[in-house]
Amino acid sequence: MAKKAQKPIEFITPPNVLRAKLATASPAVKNPLALADEALKSISDDCKTWLHDEIETLHHHRLAFAKTPEDEGTLKDLTATAMEIKGLAIPAGCEDADAFAASLLNLLTAPGSPAKSHVDLVEAHVDAIRAARDKKHSPKVVAALAAELTAQTSDLAADVP
Repeated sequence: MAKKAQKPIEFITPPNVLRAKLATASPAVKNPLALADEALKSISDDCKTWLHDEIETLHHHRLAFAKTPEDEGTLKDLTATAMEIKGLAIPAGCEDADAFAASLLNLLTAPGSPAKSHVDLVEAHVDAIRAARDKKHSPKVVAALAAELTAQTSDLAADVP
């Protein structure tokens, strides 16, 4: 039986049109960070409004969570709203609310769900976020409160086996 002659291998290389598709008419931005800062400043007032609305929503979710802490739905609502606040606080110029929201998220998402058995600590976080938004306390008081809430949250998260 005779072997059939194999055709030589042919490589097909399609033309690279990606570079042409990505080409833009605008010139390259010299300082993209400055441009991003300007964009954030332009929406700062909107962020303040959105932050205020989210903090009110967080307060309502906190009330529902306090009534039924074992309900996964209220825990998810509280967590989602705390994440929204964490994302909006810095652009809105409320760094303290950002720190409190970060600590609250650590409490809400810690393994073993310590938030369910420490509703008072969840409520303290929400009250701290509301106070930070309203700028009711001096920076020294806010720093002490943030340190205490973060320490208590860290202790609870560390106690989980």
